[in-house]
Amino acid sequence: MILIADSGSTKTHWKLIKTDKSTESHYTRGLNPYFADEATYVRVLENDLPLDKTLISRLYFYGSGCGAEKNILLVRQFLETYFPNAKVEVYGDLFGAARALLGRKPGIVCILGTGSVSCVYDGEKITDAIPSLGFILGDDAGGVSLGKELLRAYFYRKFPPDLAIAFEEKFFITRDELLTKVYHTPSPNAYLATFASFLRNNYNHPFLHELVSRCFRSFFTDHIMVYPDHEKMPLVFTGSVSSNLKDILYEVADEFGMTIYKIMKEPMDGLAEFHSLEID
Repeated sequence: MILIADSGSTKTHWKLIKTDKSTESHYTRGLNPYFADEATYVRVLENDLPLDKTLISRLYFYGSGCGAEKNILLVRQFLETYFPNAKVEVYGDLFGAARALLGRKPGIVCILGTGSVSCVYDGEKITDAIPSLGFILGDDAGGVSLGKELLRAYFYRKFPPDLAIAFEEKFFITRDELLTKVYHTPSPNAYLATFASFLRNNYNHPFLHELVSRCFRSFFTDHIMVYPDHEKMPLVFTGSVSSNLKDILYEVADEFGMTIYKIMKEPMDGLAEFHSLEID
């Protein structure tokens, strides 16, 4: 049986493809190697993934934080130890998104989820990519970035009164509580991204519409327009932010004279289709 993992900073979606090509899904916490060590991997797999690990013959792990070679080797070692009979392959989440959205076709692939990143994909491999700088220096227009922009606007008293009231009803938080959560918790990126959920039902408010548009414009400028011949390549997106705020994303793409060919909330269905071809 084949097991596929799509692991972001917040959660990991696992899909088992059985020999009859039926599937089974499970979810665990995110397993980013920058924030999780071997003990964490083992604990999560043992407690939250109810599978017979001995039956897995192939494992494809696509993960946030797995773009660096040292992290690929580390995660592969963790997984090979836990799944004794599996051939394990580890890739970055961006490569997983490329396979899921484009298969064997070329294009520009973007992830707007908790974090953000983009690349040029030639149908087989990533040929160019703006480097990911993490949630402190980068992740433009991802959930963390949007969460930070919301919090800054709220605490700097830029919210219109009606929006401030709605925000306080959903997130009543003091400055001290915020700083404690951000600077003294193990996953501040995931915490900051929770505030972006406020946008899902309020993005039509003029203030928030412009805030999101501004963030998306920055992403296009810094992560898409820099690629040579970007206007000639299909543009695709995946991730919760791109899915939940797709109306604004389409508007901004149009401003830049580009067409978005596909937005997929999660890449797992595409990955399952891609790898199911391996089962005879």
